[in-house]
Amino acid sequence: MIKLVTILFFSFLLTLKGNAADIKYLLYHVNKEVHLQQNGIKEKAKRGMFLTDKQSIIISDLGDVMLIQSDGKSMLISKPGIYTFLQIKKLFSITKSSGVSAGFFSYVFEKFLKDDGNDGKQKVAAVVYRGKNTMLAPQDSAFLFSKIIRLQWKPEQKNIPYRISIRVNEISFDTVLRSVTTLTVPVNLLKGDTAMVLEWSTLPADSRQKQPDPFIYIIPHKRDFGIIKQQLAQLKATYSKDKRLLRMMEKDLFERWQEMYQLNR
Repeated sequence: MIKLVTILFFSFLLTLKGNAADIKYLLYHVNKEVHLQQNGIKEKAKRGMFLTDKQSIIISDLGDVMLIQSDGKSMLISKPGIYTFLQIKKLFSITKSSGVSAGFFSYVFEKFLKDDGNDGKQKVAAVVYRGKNTMLAPQDSAFLFSKIIRLQWKPEQKNIPYRISIRVNEISFDTVLRSVTTLTVPVNLLKGDTAMVLEWSTLPADSRQKQPDPFIYIIPHKRDFGIIKQQLAQLKATYSKDKRLLRMMEKDLFERWQEMYQLNR
């Protein structure tokens, strides 16, 4: 009996140790100087990395990092110092989380976890900062809650014709316009009581340039208007002081709904 109890006790300890080793925290947002340290070796922290049980986080002055655990609980650490894995784990144990944000962040955690150890594509910040582009509005990767949609662009020169390319789900539309900088999307492209994805791009009509990456939008199903607006409002209220982080979250939320609707480009 003593031998059996001893075996069960050590099996329990090994299970706990294994579970602790499986726990990891996603570095969702890194600002200024933040490093991961393991065995005395420091590595500059980047979005998409994972903190594991053998690592510590070093936060320099003015630096901060947002961490996410697998259940979607998130935490922003901005106080300079060295934080061991066990300290991070303890901080998470006393951190509260709302249902709306937890559902979103658990999706983000899984998205990066699937890519961990692969080509690192997801580890690049979600926000796409394009070079010079004539497309202005609406903002790329946005939710649109009306079927009256006005596209706006800024021409490189006055009075030259521009070719506008629009795609709504499987329907394409092209037109050439001169002396205007806006176009209202034809209503016949937006028929139906369903979620839609809209893409558009524009170039001078006689240009031989490669077609630019389109701006893309989701027109949600009406039944989802309320929850999406609530999610956007919560993100804005919580993270409005950090515009880059806010935009990153908005794009991740956009990708989540795109996957849910399976509206892939």
